[in-house]
Amino acid sequence: MTSEKPAMDEDRKTLYTYWHELAFFSKKASEYIGHVRQSEIKWFIIKFIRDGIEDEFGKENNLSRRHAFSAKELHDAYIRSTGDDCSLSNFHFHIKDLVEHGLLREVATILEGRHKVTYYGRTSIAFLDQYDAPLQSKIGQDFFDPLKRVIQDMNPDLEVDYVNQLVDDNLASLVDFYSRFISWIEAKYPHLYKSQIDLDMFMTIVGHYSFFHKDLYKSSKEIASLIDLDKIMKYERYELG
Repeated sequence: MTSEKPAMDEDRKTLYTYWHELAFFSKKASEYIGHVRQSEIKWFIIKFIRDGIEDEFGKENNLSRRHAFSAKELHDAYIRSTGDDCSLSNFHFHIKDLVEHGLLREVATILEGRHKVTYYGRTSIAFLDQYDAPLQSKIGQDFFDPLKRVIQDMNPDLEVDYVNQLVDDNLASLVDFYSRFISWIEAKYPHLYKSQIDLDMFMTIVGHYSFFHKDLYKSSKEIASLIDLDKIMKYERYELG
């Protein structure tokens, strides 16, 4: 029995350490990501695992927060948080669904007493839906084709090549901004982790700072003027009703 304990301890350490080996982002089906965000139980599971907890085993072994939990732990945490009368079997259904769609995985199975307990963790630190193109490393050129058509329709005298180049330059600057931002995340992640920041939300917030990217600002300003978006900023038209 004593020989089993070191192995069990190593398995338990995995519940903490696996988090720091995850990819920062993974791309998932857009419809399913939307479904998860609308499901109170699924969203609670994803968020609770992301936040993690500090416990005695982690403190004794100088480990960071634990980011893997059994179905029962997740269920108990949900009941404490919401008071909702949700069965454990229903919780197992939601966890299984998240595993099947690649948002969760089995991190470790540990013998506790006479039973083996499975602990679930996330498959990446943040999830992007498949159409969140500006955050992808490669963006299809057809992503901004509708914008080109709007510009051309509102400015029929403009050369097609000019419109194409303007939007392509804007797209290239957008890719450059997010490439630099993702590199920044990789360098600063220890600080982000310590602050318990949600990377999904943080990327949304920081996206507003793309305004300060010199080339992106220049092309965005010109595009805005061609489709009258600049009038929103200047309060010339389109006032609130």
